[in-house]
Amino acid sequence: MTFEVREGWTMGSEGTKLAWRLWAAPDPRGTLLLVHGLGEHSGRYGPLAENLVAEGISVFSFDLRGHGLSEGPRGDVSAFPRYLEDLLVMEELLAGEVPGPLPRFLLGHSLGGLIALHRLQRFGEGYRGAVFSAPWLAVAQPRWLRRLGRVLGWLFPRIPVTAGIGPDRLTRDPEMAEAWRRDRLIHTRVTGGLFREAERVQEELLESGLFPTIPLLFLLPDADRVVDTRVTLEFARGIVGRGVDIEILHGRRHEPFNDLGREEVFRHVAGWLDDLLD
Repeated sequence: MTFEVREGWTMGSEGTKLAWRLWAAPDPRGTLLLVHGLGEHSGRYGPLAENLVAEGISVFSFDLRGHGLSEGPRGDVSAFPRYLEDLLVMEELLAGEVPGPLPRFLLGHSLGGLIALHRLQRFGEGYRGAVFSAPWLAVAQPRWLRRLGRVLGWLFPRIPVTAGIGPDRLTRDPEMAEAWRRDRLIHTRVTGGLFREAERVQEELLESGLFPTIPLLFLLPDADRVVDTRVTLEFARGIVGRGVDIEILHGRRHEPFNDLGREEVFRHVAGWLDDLLD
């Protein structure tokens, strides 16, 4: 299928220069705004985007501040609201790039899932549906390591440390693991400040809950060693809203869009979105 890929730059919160890209369907039925995870970038989602474009859904994504081609210290954020402010800028940009009263969807993976959940909690409206892939509601790490992250967040908030995320934790596919190692835009850094801010938002979500007015889809790998799937599953089951679909991805690791069997995940997401477009 022939389609156009557009790329550009825009100013996010605090004048931070952010890179974006759009996989534009020729005659779109809807749009999807994708928010990537910690340490990666929007360019890794080409295969998913191409599958959705084939279904008539234009896919828009951007590199979070401190990630990919975007400006900012690697793996750092001064305060979590900066992510939301950047996301709102991108929502306006997408509306200009793909105009018209089209149904709009949101998809967030890992850190992007936390950002997307926080966006819905704070602002609610604006989307027909939302997808969360292994959202970062709790890390799958020992309690002592989480405490260490909190201490670093208070004492040395801007100093980056390794996040302990490697390709073997993300995928079982050797080719995708090698591509991860060769990708110069990927980093494994996170500051104590980002960790502290993420934990604050996680606690807010887990304590307050979510009361959406749109359908939600959770994609939860049950062999995830990066985020704690049990916490996300309990959170998702406790949501009272219009409709919550939970898909347990058996044997999958943290990145279901890059793991073995990803074509099945692509089809599931496309089918879920297609049902909402009918």
